[in-house]
Amino acid sequence: MNKTLPRAVYAIMGVLVLLFAGLIYAWSTLSKPLVNFWSQDVLTWTSTIVIVFFCLGGFFGGQMQKRGLSIKLNLAFSAILMICGFLITGLIGNTTGSVIFVFLGFGLLAGLGAGLAYNAVLSAVSGWFPDKQGLISGVLLMGFGISAFLMGLLYASNVDQMDGKGGIPWHICFLAFGIGCFIFLLLGALILKKPGLDFVAPASKKDKNGKRAASTFEDATPSQMIKKASFWLMFAWAILTSIAGLGIVFLGTPIATAAVPVLNNNASLLAIIVGLISIFNGIGRIIFGGLFDKIGYKATLLIICGLFIISIGAIILAMATGSQLILIISYILAGLSFGGVPPSQSAFVNTFYGSRYYAQNLPIITMNLLIASFGTKLVQAVQSSLMAGGMTNSGAYIVVLAGVAVICAIAGIIALFIRKPDTV
Repeated sequence: MNKTLPRAVYAIMGVLVLLFAGLIYAWSTLSKPLVNFWSQDVLTWTSTIVIVFFCLGGFFGGQMQKRGLSIKLNLAFSAILMICGFLITGLIGNTTGSVIFVFLGFGLLAGLGAGLAYNAVLSAVSGWFPDKQGLISGVLLMGFGISAFLMGLLYASNVDQMDGKGGIPWHICFLAFGIGCFIFLLLGALILKKPGLDFVAPASKKDKNGKRAASTFEDATPSQMIKKASFWLMFAWAILTSIAGLGIVFLGTPIATAAVPVLNNNASLLAIIVGLISIFNGIGRIIFGGLFDKIGYKATLLIICGLFIISIGAIILAMATGSQLILIISYILAGLSFGGVPPSQSAFVNTFYGSRYYAQNLPIITMNLLIASFGTKLVQAVQSSLMAGGMTNSGAYIVVLAGVAVICAIAGIIALFIRKPDTV
């Protein structure tokens, strides 16, 4: 499709593509019926593998674009990887009973495919919104963020949980998701494209004197970017805030039941409360993406850290009081704050280092998720160690959460030292 469409169409198509690519973050829900075949400890490794290959997929996508491979081919390739990943998991993994095919299918292939799609969509669509980098990053990543909730809810409502209530076999659901990914990623390949060199955003065509506005971007190659102090400070900020966010996401259910024990007897209410993190994670991406444009990067980063600390304080208060209402408020705040991290990274890279090498620069800063994911495992290990030492469940969580609040405070201090490239 060579015809140029209204830029809003590219934004909507980008959200739909990332809604399906974001299925990789729904693993905690998708894997529930699979515990009847493999242990939870074994299946947990799939989430680590998928994050690793998601990051690698984004990196390879940037390199493929650098070598001239179009957005369309990147998305077509990611569509093939995604459907193959779900097919291998649902068909071969189910029939052979080997968890290796789950690692290979969902972890490796689907992870790579999602990373390729993520990079392609952000690099293509963000080019149409040079005047609204924060907002468009938030809108696109909202689709990626709420995928786990929406797709997970669809899956949980229809899949056979093997509890005697019936439903669609899990491997059939995986096949359906694989086909859905294939269709929407191919649609993205047909529709999405980068703007031409002559494109100027409507709001920035002319300044108040009638002259064309000058670009404020500094186009930096990846090697130039990683030599700047601003990059490493932002990378450190992203690691620390991602540890906080992922820790709350991964421990959302056990924290909720430790704070409000009666939730153990109400699975549906528990799912709704924990799901608030994903819902407001998506909303937070739009809010903080817009704030990035309106109030600048520093104030946005500091607000995210402050909101993280407030949300953690509210969780601790819920632990101390057993209040379900306070727990709900804390999860809303936690979702909002964690939602601000991805669009801030995306807009930071484009605003500080320009759009020319954005496809190669973005996956480099996204690599912080690799470190953050292992940091989250460390948080879980500390909590388990405290309990093994005789501390109560809620007491162990309070200590861990207090430590996470300190991490967020350190991230806020780091944000104060981030300077624009021309002052580094």
